[in-house]
Amino acid sequence: MEPLEQVTVLLTLMKRLVQVMDHERAILKSMRLDALPDLQDERVALAEAYEIELGRLRCSPETLASLEPHVRAQLHEAMRGFQESMTVNLQALAAAREVVERVLRNIGDSLARNTRALTYGARGEGGEVKATGQVISVSFDRRP
Repeated sequence: MEPLEQVTVLLTLMKRLVQVMDHERAILKSMRLDALPDLQDERVALAEAYEIELGRLRCSPETLASLEPHVRAQLHEAMRGFQESMTVNLQALAAAREVVERVLRNIGDSLARNTRALTYGARGEGGEVKATGQVISVSFDRRP
């Protein structure tokens, strides 16, 4: 493959990965988590292809050296933008994970507090109340 073709493939993969990560953040923001698995499959496939193409370029520095200076500059800028997008996406995923873990922890804590309540029976003897359901309020902000 010609050097310019290799760079074009890498640029195309980075562009598509950024689009996928942007879409992933939009899904997280809208709390439509059921749409994530398909998108994550595409992201994994693109990331693997990106690693392969980047590895090919790293193995042959002469390929990069043979490129026109403006093409190398374009590649450099694209890689910088790609890194920034990955950082933002990673932060969004970490924040979403923290929210989900906090909600699960609060639900678990609430259930644990209410499963073993003691009462007094009709004759004054102690007894355990069987666990009953409890209503908890949960609110999700879906505004953009």
